[in-house]
Amino acid sequence: MATAGKPTVSRKTVNRLSLYRRLLDNLRQSGTTNIYSHELAHLAGVSATQVRRDLMVIGYSGSPNKGYEVETCLASIENLLEGTSRQDVALVGLGRLGRSLLIHFAGQRPLLGIAAGFDADESLVGASIEGCPIYGVTEMERVVSEMGIRIAILAVPPEMAQSVAEILVRAGVRSFVDFTGIPLQVPEDVFVDHMDITSALESAAFFARQEQPVSPTVENGAENGADNGVENGSEPDIDPMIRTIDTLLAGANMKLDELATKIGARILTPGLKGGKEVTRIYAGDRVSDLLNEASNKTLLVTNLANLQMVRVAELMEVPGICFVDGVDPSQEIIELATENGTLLMVSPVGVFETCGLIYQLLTSDSQN
Repeated sequence: MATAGKPTVSRKTVNRLSLYRRLLDNLRQSGTTNIYSHELAHLAGVSATQVRRDLMVIGYSGSPNKGYEVETCLASIENLLEGTSRQDVALVGLGRLGRSLLIHFAGQRPLLGIAAGFDADESLVGASIEGCPIYGVTEMERVVSEMGIRIAILAVPPEMAQSVAEILVRAGVRSFVDFTGIPLQVPEDVFVDHMDITSALESAAFFARQEQPVSPTVENGAENGADNGVENGSEPDIDPMIRTIDTLLAGANMKLDELATKIGARILTPGLKGGKEVTRIYAGDRVSDLLNEASNKTLLVTNLANLQMVRVAELMEVPGICFVDGVDPSQEIIELATENGTLLMVSPVGVFETCGLIYQLLTSDSQN
């Protein structure tokens, strides 16, 4: 449940705001005082519309003549990301990775810092590294609880990850940055950000060997026995496929009704007169993400066949919605979409498979 008075911000938005922060900090240090949304968007690799929507989350707006003031925009982002009171972090594991993290973050953030380190090596207990006191792991639960620490970084061997996480959760930790590469079993209200360097490097090596875009049936597909259903409340990771679809759509001059016909979707409402070109896909059910990422050339592919989605589409000027799994939307939904000029279509298969059909259509067209 969201706390009254605080914005509900998606994880993707927070990640982008963190990126904007680093970029703005670099600009400030170089003497830049103002920047336009399209300039910041170019540096961040997103659209100018995305930048403007993200900054709306923090209540910050620029000037048509001068753009954003770097100093005040940076301060607004910092206020959201760090808050106004200090947050202490526990670091568990003082091997090479752990020490590197201590060195990297020493003095970087006045309101966010590593306040206690823990290691099984008794020779380190009682020492101070980069101003951070080091304790034994046997003291971890007591120290973390007494200091009121709610954030922890795990840089321990994989076989220790789960037991250490359980101790920290008992001590009050509610957010983890996990470098162990092991999926942690924690309560649903505990946030975990997995930093799997090995997986990232292997993925980079794989894609470096590819001369053509990777087929969406590689991984997550029925051909290799993977489960394409919802797991832990979310769809399989289809972001790489969506990024490829967006790239292909950008130059395809594809209209919604044409796309619907070619992927075998039923068209329920006519949409805007003359048809509407689509250049982006948003696949998901989170309204917060949709509000951040939608545009007037976006096709929404969703499991949720309800009035809320149609109203959000109207608000964000989304021209088309594709419901999935052969659902039959209510007459009220169809009437509202017709009134708004929103093209409704229904795909006979799920979200992932529907995006796969769009991917195959576009790659086939691009090769002809």
